[in-house]
Amino acid sequence: MRPLKVDFAPARRPIAALVAWAVICALLTVGLGIGAWRAWDRRQVSAAQAAADAEQITRLQATLRARADQAAAAAAPPSYARDALTVARTAVFPTQAVLRSLETVAVDGVRVTAIELNAVRGGADVSLEFDDYKALLAYLELLNEGESMQRWTLVRAEAAGMRRQAVIRSVW
Repeated sequence: MRPLKVDFAPARRPIAALVAWAVICALLTVGLGIGAWRAWDRRQVSAAQAAADAEQITRLQATLRARADQAAAAAAPPSYARDALTVARTAVFPTQAVLRSLETVAVDGVRVTAIELNAVRGGADVSLEFDDYKALLAYLELLNEGESMQRWTLVRAEAAGMRRQAVIRSVW
């Protein structure tokens, strides 16, 4: 028997394939690096542009505010503004409440002769005839009864002979 002699072939290393793989990896790394550099550069340009845009927006807003302030200072109110304000005050004036308070109070010897509603001032002037001062003060006290503040005040009271007149005023 002869001894068996076995020769093992040297391991083949695919050098060409490894070199090709290395070249491909190197090219991919370089390509990715260049792409990353370009993306970084674009990001820097975009950030600089955004900062410039923000600064320009701030300047434009300041200019716009200054022009608006100048326009507001130079603007004259429209010719109908005073009349419109009067109409608005008249619309919100509590006419019904004023008349209701006068209707609900009755004192012997006191008569209402005239009512002047002034919505612009926010009040009413009422002319009265009265027999004596005690009745007039009782009437005024009854008008103010139950109110959170004294709405009705005596403006003047005059006596000329038998005729006595007074004016009371309310603020609403």
